[in-house]
Amino acid sequence: MKRCKILNNELPDCVLSYVLSKLTLKDLVKTRALSKHWLHKWGLRMDLNFDLHNMFGDNTIQELLGRFPLIRSEFVTRLDQFMEHYQGAVIHSIRVNFPLSDKHSGVIGTLISKGIAKGAKRIELLLSNETADTDFDIEMNPLKFSLTLLSDTDSLTYLHLQNCLIVAPMDFSGLKNLRTLVLHVVVVKQDLLSGLFSNCIHLVDFTLDDCDFISNLNIISPTLFHLNIVNCRVYMPCNIDIIASNLSSFEYSCNGRHEAHPVNIKAHMLSKFSYRGSQISKFVRFSGLKNLTTIVLDGLRECLQKRAVPHLFKKCLQLEDVTFKNCRIKREMKITSPKLRHLRIFDCGYKDVPPCNVDIDALSLSSFEYSGHRTIFSVTAPNLLKVFCNAAVRKKNRHSISPIPILHQVENLVMVTSHSQIAKLKEDLGQFQNLRQLELFIDEAHDLTMGYNSILYVLMASQRLQKLSLTVRNSLVPGLKSEYVGFFHNDLKYVELHGSAREDGPGVPMIIGLIMILFIKDLKMK
Repeated sequence: MKRCKILNNELPDCVLSYVLSKLTLKDLVKTRALSKHWLHKWGLRMDLNFDLHNMFGDNTIQELLGRFPLIRSEFVTRLDQFMEHYQGAVIHSIRVNFPLSDKHSGVIGTLISKGIAKGAKRIELLLSNETADTDFDIEMNPLKFSLTLLSDTDSLTYLHLQNCLIVAPMDFSGLKNLRTLVLHVVVVKQDLLSGLFSNCIHLVDFTLDDCDFISNLNIISPTLFHLNIVNCRVYMPCNIDIIASNLSSFEYSCNGRHEAHPVNIKAHMLSKFSYRGSQISKFVRFSGLKNLTTIVLDGLRECLQKRAVPHLFKKCLQLEDVTFKNCRIKREMKITSPKLRHLRIFDCGYKDVPPCNVDIDALSLSSFEYSGHRTIFSVTAPNLLKVFCNAAVRKKNRHSISPIPILHQVENLVMVTSHSQIAKLKEDLGQFQNLRQLELFIDEAHDLTMGYNSILYVLMASQRLQKLSLTVRNSLVPGLKSEYVGFFHNDLKYVELHGSAREDGPGVPMIIGLIMILFIKDLKMK
């Protein structure tokens, strides 16, 4: 008790506030027993977080949720008691992360009202009955949240509502300074959006996550800068019309296997667009994306080269950064773009079909990344300087990437590969006349043709190499070659070696490192 009084008297409020912020609310409540003066110090805690850990300490989530009805009742009681004794003049933020239902709307309403009265800038109500840590799931009526609770606030700038039934009165007026709004697991219809956008005149960032749309949606806002419509389910063909003169980035993803929401975009400032769905050509008008500079297409099941790619590069003439992920490349594909600077193709194509041809003609292309099933590339890109490719021989990828003929001019090369592919790389590419930095990640797990002479051969062919980073994933394969050639390298200055040692001999990085120390001048190793 005496120690606590000394601590209380000597520490300035800013330090004491930091100390109190590290306590769980459960422990903070216990300080009432020390002194009545400590009760007033609760007010120094201006960020209020009500979740399982803060309310119940170190108990595991599984233990607590095993007694869910009792725990939920106790959670609500403790929250109510804490706010009853809370005497702080200012509240910065309120966060509730616990499955609460409509019968708890009273205590939540009191909490929000008190927070608004004390100038809260950030409110998060995360009331979902699903957690990332457990398979816990229980049916319950979502909490009804009336926007009337937020009518008298000019301070709120961030609002996140999860698993709530939002009630918006016709005469609602508020949220004038709200900049970020996240609706998660919420039923959304047009009259709700109309009321929100008419009041949120400074809204910059808007997210609809895993929401149900029960009407066509018109998203109209002159201030909106970032828009995210993600993980949304397609139960009925609702159209989404977006009119946002300042919109810079838009992300869309849906959980429909064959369907998506038809999206009409009027946003001439839109520069970044990310789309995940089975089809895009049927649902998105590329004419509304003519000023895009960055696009990510993920999970397209339609014929990429027949439907999406031709429209994309004909309509979006400003594209500089393009990524294809988990898409289908069924036949020859041609990518032609004078302004394209960065191209990524990840996990596209089919593993059991002959390799596809991809023809790339991009005058400004400076970096190219590839990972996936075997593909034959024809590249016309005189400014290409950096390449990453995953050519490792794996169980799911027994056919590696074919060589890219343009690689002889590359200055920075990153490869995930195997020893057999390194040998082919050296044979096909010849002299690495301009290569300055080389990063090799060698996966031996499914490659039985191991031999480290191939690495040295590549180094011998790269006489201008200045930095080498080598990572080896070892496997215990008998008969590994142990004799290596030596050579002199005048420009190589920096070498990084990573990997695990073999149980039956010295580690691979150690062997190669010793060789390099003997034959490379002025070497600096990490």
